[in-house]
Amino acid sequence: MEGRLPAGQFEIGKDGAGLLVVGFDGSAPSRNALAYAAGLARRDGATLLVAFVEPINSTTLWFFAGSPIIPDSAADLTDDLRDELKGAGVPWQFVSVRGDTARELETLASSYRADAIVVGRSRSSWHALTGSVAVGLAKRARRTVLIVP
Repeated sequence: MEGRLPAGQFEIGKDGAGLLVVGFDGSAPSRNALAYAAGLARRDGATLLVAFVEPINSTTLWFFAGSPIIPDSAADLTDDLRDELKGAGVPWQFVSVRGDTARELETLASSYRADAIVVGRSRSSWHALTGSVAVGLAKRARRTVLIVP
């Protein structure tokens, strides 16, 4: 068929998604993004890569006897994910990384050759001043970014 790549070659934006990266932090907007991505993945026969990105400037970095202690907030989200995706009928994997959220989501999407990144829209007035993850991704991403209200 004309316009198709030879078998085995990767193409962003092909018919239907194969892998979607979803930003998830347990907030209501991220739960909306996860639900939307799960429905899209089910219809397209795709897989979800659910990513929790803990900002480097997070207040959850504590020190004990001179050593940093990072609470296991990502592990706490795993149970939430199981509940949220129960019965969704889509394969998924959870990863946790630290860094700038927009940059890390794009890096994951690039590394895993994802078709799109799905994030929730920020409802915080703080993000109006500092810039939201969704806006940062929309400006710099090299693949489709879906922003779910």
